[in-house]
Amino acid sequence: MKRRTGGLLRRRKLVILAVALLVAAVALRSWGGTGGGYPVVSVVDGDTVKVRVGGRVESVRLIGIDAPETDAPGRAAQCFGPESRAKARELLAGQVVRLEFDESQGRRDRYDRLLAYVWVNDVLVNERLVRQGYAREFTYSLPYRYQAAFQAAEQEARAAGRGIWAADTCGGRL
Repeated sequence: MKRRTGGLLRRRKLVILAVALLVAAVALRSWGGTGGGYPVVSVVDGDTVKVRVGGRVESVRLIGIDAPETDAPGRAAQCFGPESRAKARELLAGQVVRLEFDESQGRRDRYDRLLAYVWVNDVLVNERLVRQGYAREFTYSLPYRYQAAFQAAEQEARAAGRGIWAADTCGGRL
């Protein structure tokens, strides 16, 4: 009887261990390259959003773009800053997003924000903001995965005079 009970306990422990490893693998995969299902808590400005990751709220800086500032401490809002934040809110508020990380950029910036491409369904929000003229392409130091696409999107927005590139708004001056 002891032998039978011992074998049963060992199998239960193995099953529990296997389930724990499976849960850990799923959690790590979502942080590996592409993770999904993160509800947007708030939109800070045109290039920063807060999302719920597990039980925490994380600030996420959108890779490859720079939007005009709205609430920088000690500084006035930049030209088209409120409009940029409003567009980001339109695209992101109330959404559940997928985060795509780019190892060339690291996982976090100097302000401890996650660095990611933000997707709503099949829309890459980073690129959409640039293409519509609510942000400009921005390379921090190293080339990144969608750099050529973002640069082309900025050229399209400039040529069409959209958003920050419009003569009657900022004329490209940030």
